[in-house]
Amino acid sequence: MKVNFLNFSDPKDYKYFLITGGEFVLRQDAVESILENLKKNGFNEKVSIQQDELDKVQEIASRNIGGSLFQESLILHIRHTAGKFPEKIKSFLEEGNIFKAQNIALIIESSIEKIPSSGVWIKNLDTHGLIINCNKLKTIEEKMWLKRQLSFLPKDLLPVFGSSIFQNHEANLLGQKNEVALLELLFLNQDKVNETNTDHIVFGSGISAFELEDLLINRDFRKALITINFMRENDRQNSAPVVWIIAKVINACLESLKTTNQKSALINSGVWSSKINTYLNFIKQAKAKEFLSLNKEILKIDLINKGLMKAETWEQIERVILKLQDATALQH
Repeated sequence: MKVNFLNFSDPKDYKYFLITGGEFVLRQDAVESILENLKKNGFNEKVSIQQDELDKVQEIASRNIGGSLFQESLILHIRHTAGKFPEKIKSFLEEGNIFKAQNIALIIESSIEKIPSSGVWIKNLDTHGLIINCNKLKTIEEKMWLKRQLSFLPKDLLPVFGSSIFQNHEANLLGQKNEVALLELLFLNQDKVNETNTDHIVFGSGISAFELEDLLINRDFRKALITINFMRENDRQNSAPVVWIIAKVINACLESLKTTNQKSALINSGVWSSKINTYLNFIKQAKAKEFLSLNKEILKIDLINKGLMKAETWEQIERVILKLQDATALQH
C-alpha cells in the first residue's frame, strides 16, 4: 500500500515498510513512529544496516527467520542514503522469504524520490507492506505539517508562532522542527495559558515578542530590560515567548561564531536577510565560548521551571540579557 507522509498517521498492523524521499525530517518522523509501534507489538531488538553493509542483509535475515525459543522479535532497519536503489535489496525483496517471517519486521529507509510502478520487489512490498512517500512538501502541505507540530500551543498563539517559524524557515523542515522543539520545551513547563488573553503576545510597553529580537541585536539592552521589568511587575506575560526569542538570538549567534562562513550560518539559523548585517555587527567582537555560556544560562531557565533549580525565572532572564550585553560589547 502506498501513502504520502501527510496521510500516514498509524503504522497499524504492518511489519514491512519502505520509506522514500528526499525530505530527511519526514523520513525520520516516519521511522520514529514505526519503531514506537513495533516496540509496542513486541519487537524489542533492532539491527541497523548502513549502505556500505548491504552484504549483511541476507545473512542477518536468514539467521533470524523463524527465531528460536529465547530469541526476541527483530527489527531490520536498512538505510540507503545516496544513488540508485541497491540491486542487493531488490533481490532480497524479490526472493520474498522476509515476508514469511513472523518474527522479523523490516524498515527500508531510502533517499530515492521516485519508485518504479513495476517490478517484483516493489509489488511484493506494495502487497505485504506500506510504502511511505517523504518527498519535499508543497507550501500548503508544509504549513499543514507545521500546524500539526505546534498542536501543543493555545489556539490564539498558533498563528503568531506558526507564521514566524514558517517565515524564518520556509522549505527548511529541520529548522522548523528545531524551533518547535525549543518552543515546546518552554511552553510545556509554563502554567496553563489563558487562550482568551492576548496580552501575552504584546509586551506591556507595546513591543511584540519578535521586536525584542531587534532590541537585542541593536544593543538596546536598556529598553529590553525596561520592557522585561514591566512585564515582570505587571505579571501580564507568560515568559515562554520571551525566553524563546532570547534563545533564538543566542543560538543563531553561536552557530555563526562556530564557523568562518558566518552569513551562511545565520541564514541557516532562520535569520531574515534584512537582519543579517545587524547580526554580524552584533557579534563582531564576540567569542563562541561566551555564547556557549549564554546557552547554558538559557537551559537553567528550563531547570527552574521544572523545579529542579531554586531561582526566579524573570531574574534569570535579566541575568541572561546582562551577560549578552557583556558578550557583545564593542571594544575600543
